[in-house]
Amino acid sequence: MDLMTCVINRQILGFAFVNNSRINGITSLNSKVGHFDFFFVHHFNVSDVTITAPGDSPNTDGIKFGFSSNIHISNTLIGTRHDCIATLSGNTNMDISNVKCGPGHGLSVGSLGKNQDEKDVTDLTFRDIHNRWYSNQDLGISASKIIVSDFVLENIQMINGVSHVQIQDLKLKNIYGTSMNKVVVNLQCSKSIPWKNVELININIEHNGVDDGPSTAV
Repeated sequence: MDLMTCVINRQILGFAFVNNSRINGITSLNSKVGHFDFFFVHHFNVSDVTITAPGDSPNTDGIKFGFSSNIHISNTLIGTRHDCIATLSGNTNMDISNVKCGPGHGLSVGSLGKNQDEKDVTDLTFRDIHNRWYSNQDLGISASKIIVSDFVLENIQMINGVSHVQIQDLKLKNIYGTSMNKVVVNLQCSKSIPWKNVELININIEHNGVDDGPSTAV
């Protein structure tokens, strides 16, 4: 391990410029702020980790990554009310599998496109994910304004969720479950940069909210 930093009032653990390391079999409980932050981290494995925070926590994101590569997250439980796993600028080659998220905002890519020096996000795979949302929150899997390419979501279960996706080069495969909103897939395309290579395969999300009628996509 090259360096590990712990920054007070930002997260429980912050990892910066760390290579060839791992976290295994630990629990992060009731953080006052975010739990784990990763910045310029490469070849890092996270497995068998539990991250929890109360349902009324103000901003307790589970795991955040920026400018990192070759990240593997597996067999992990994250329930923090806010983002389960947030993939920020400059990440590449991330494989996230067998993760239970929620209650919370689920998986996110971004926010992106706010700053001039942001980098593209490439080669992301989310598979075998169980997402449970709060019914009054409007977040899911999202990204905007800079290129996110080679992005695969496969075998995703949603419970009372809604998915908002702004992304280029996208495959959504085997996503199923329930949604409190009628619009269960909302693909918000850029007016200036058309979408390319978008595949939706085996999407089956049932509307179970208060509005009448079946689920729809926009």
